[in-house]
Amino acid sequence: MATPEYAEDIYSQALPYENPQQSPKQAPTSPEINEPQKKTRVFSKKEKSLMSMFTIVTLLLFFGSLLTQVILSNQNRGFQDLQNGNTAMAIENSNLEQEVQELSRYDRIIEMAEEMGLEMNEANVRNVTR
Repeated sequence: MATPEYAEDIYSQALPYENPQQSPKQAPTSPEINEPQKKTRVFSKKEKSLMSMFTIVTLLLFFGSLLTQVILSNQNRGFQDLQNGNTAMAIENSNLEQEVQELSRYDRIIEMAEEMGLEMNEANVRNVTR
């Protein structure tokens, strides 16, 4: 490594001889050594860890929200299926009640009884009302 005295000697040898009467002799300056500047951190370690934790929490909330929406959608689909099944069952019950009403008509029952050889004895019939 060069010392400042050595640099002065080398510098003074390289300069041509000057008349001292013409200009005052200036002291040679040593060449400036530029040290690499230390990189300043933009974020400290605590800030980086906080940002990474914030990012992780944000991602977890995002995926949790997505999962919740999927579950809710599946539950709604199941509920709609149950409602459709309930509606279909109500229609089938209504159709069966109508069929029971048609099959239990008075004139049909009398007709079937006469075909089987039964006769109507109105003395044994009682009307019951509630």
